[in-house]
Amino acid sequence: MRIILFTGKGGVGKTTIAAATGITVADEGKECLVISTDPAHSLSDSFDRDLGPDPVKITENLYGQEIDVQHELNRYWGVIKNYLITLFRSQGLDDVLAEELAVLPGFDELASLLYVLKYHNENGFDCLILDCAPTGETLRLLSFPEMARWYMDRFFGIEKKLLKLIRPVAESVTKIPMPTEEVMDNIEELYINLSRIKDILEGDSTTVRLVSVPEKMVIRETQRAYTYLNLFGYNVDLMVINKVIPELEGGYLTEWRKIQEKYLDTMANIFPIPKKYVKLYQQEVYGLDLLRKVGEEIYGGEDPLTRYVQERPMRLFKKNGEYVLSLRVPFAKKEEIDIMKRGDELIIITKNWKRILFLPQVLSGKEAVGATFTDGRLEITFNEKVI
Repeated sequence: MRIILFTGKGGVGKTTIAAATGITVADEGKECLVISTDPAHSLSDSFDRDLGPDPVKITENLYGQEIDVQHELNRYWGVIKNYLITLFRSQGLDDVLAEELAVLPGFDELASLLYVLKYHNENGFDCLILDCAPTGETLRLLSFPEMARWYMDRFFGIEKKLLKLIRPVAESVTKIPMPTEEVMDNIEELYINLSRIKDILEGDSTTVRLVSVPEKMVIRETQRAYTYLNLFGYNVDLMVINKVIPELEGGYLTEWRKIQEKYLDTMANIFPIPKKYVKLYQQEVYGLDLLRKVGEEIYGGEDPLTRYVQERPMRLFKKNGEYVLSLRVPFAKKEEIDIMKRGDELIIITKNWKRILFLPQVLSGKEAVGATFTDGRLEITFNEKVI
């Protein structure tokens, strides 16, 4: 099953692009489900159909779904939640506060991921499209399996073994309720599922597509998203640049068009992935007819399920105790490359283009101390900053 995630800054048109991709896939005869993971759902408005917590048929091959966190809370988190409520009550918290604290932070993201696993295992659709929340929430969504795996690897196995030994004694000498076998089994199942989800999201069938607009602040956030998605190991295979003002002869939007032209050139230079463009329409884009037009404008007869980038263009790893940032730099020559670091920005200049990367925190306080260029990849070595 092909999985495509759409993300970008709030207001750039992620839902429209995701919905347009879905209807294009469905019109080609493939079964497609579009899921909204954004708590502020607008997928129903885009399709002009009422959607709910389960898939709703929109056309012959197209389905839509808006995840209801409370609905999923009872389905996947009930046993663990009930234990946590009991635990918090035993510590003197009132019922309302205990119930609030019993909801796992980020559970809305977790519910979305569990659906990815469910539909992947069932294999009932040819394509799953996720209309994700704005960039920050999406990065939290995609980092959730990694964080959960880290904690569970370190704490869960030991804790489960200890509980079997100390539960009879602990319950007789303390007022703190110990988790039952059922609670621990549910936690273990959740952990196993999260590990499977990460494997799916990092697999060859999954890609992330960035939706952006030619504006300064949006470009900077898109840069950050592109950097972090690559560092988390996700393949970003396409950028859709939305709301592009058509060329004009005079009129109110002429100056806006000139500003956009400058930023369109910038985006062409700093993002080393394929780009598709969608014009600014003269009306609100919703309903199947207009979504089909947007889909045709984006893909122009191409298969929307195409994986536009095969190789992950950026990787971060440790070698001999130092961090190495590996970047794909196509068509460049070693003697043409200059590198500069400015705060949390890494600037790479070649004869033909300049690329500005927002570095992750782990690199922002370090110095670039060396670089090699082999087989089209630039590898930059960082170590601790000496003051």
